[in-house]
Amino acid sequence: MKYFHPLILICYLLAACVPQQAASTSIPDIPNTPATQTLPARTPTIVNTLPPTEPVQPTPASSPTPAWKIQGPGAVICPILLYHRIGESPTRNEYYVTVENFRAQMQALKDWGYTPIPMSLLLQAMREGAPLPERPVVISFDDGDITVYTEAFPIMQEFGFVGINYLVANRLTADGFMNRQQIHELADAGWEVGSHSYDHSDLTAPEGLDLQFQISESRRLLEEQLGLPVQTFAYPFGRQNEGVLSLARRNYEAAVGLGPLFKQDANNLYYLWRRPVKYEWDVQTFGSFLPWNTAP
Repeated sequence: MKYFHPLILICYLLAACVPQQAASTSIPDIPNTPATQTLPARTPTIVNTLPPTEPVQPTPASSPTPAWKIQGPGAVICPILLYHRIGESPTRNEYYVTVENFRAQMQALKDWGYTPIPMSLLLQAMREGAPLPERPVVISFDDGDITVYTEAFPIMQEFGFVGINYLVANRLTADGFMNRQQIHELADAGWEVGSHSYDHSDLTAPEGLDLQFQISESRRLLEEQLGLPVQTFAYPFGRQNEGVLSLARRNYEAAVGLGPLFKQDANNLYYLWRRPVKYEWDVQTFGSFLPWNTAP
């Protein structure tokens, strides 16, 4: 038997009593990552979480407005239309135009490229030259009937059209005719005012008529009662003679009558041609009386 020194034996016994530990401070093995391996890319944060919208389509450009060009001085092609009453006539009176036909005619003017202008602008073009649209037209109304305010005015407002009212001086306060306030409302919208005599008498009557009162006094009364300029005159029934023409020249810048022509110039400055629009006209008939006829 092998002999152990007592001291060595004690140390051996003590070591056997201590539990065996696997190097508690050692770092666990990490699998080796190849040098060429790349980490997955980081997904970017999406800030706007709203659903995608359809691409915005550009707004189509509107049709270009025809350029206004200087016309005159001298002759100008410009039809002048004449209306009296807008409404239904049980007798198919030629002085009436139905609301439906009037609206259709205004729509046709718009579609065909016509631009209504004030009478004063037409006169300026004839005298000294002025910028006018490619297809000018003047829309006139005789007598001052209330339907001009109640029916024609709202329709023309829709299209941005202006007109001229030829008023009978003694009818400003009469039933069935426009009053001062209504006439001013039209004037504020760009309409003009002319005289249609004092009481709508036939100025060519052989006797018993004060022409000076009918022609010059009617202008003074209208301007005094309305506070609006009155520059042009409309002959009642389109009738005139040398005495009537002479007074019109002395009191107004121009005058209008009746006739089929479109050419307005200094030769007919005191009898500008106006085309009366009649009750039975449909759009095709209406268009056939215009200089730039684009009616089907």
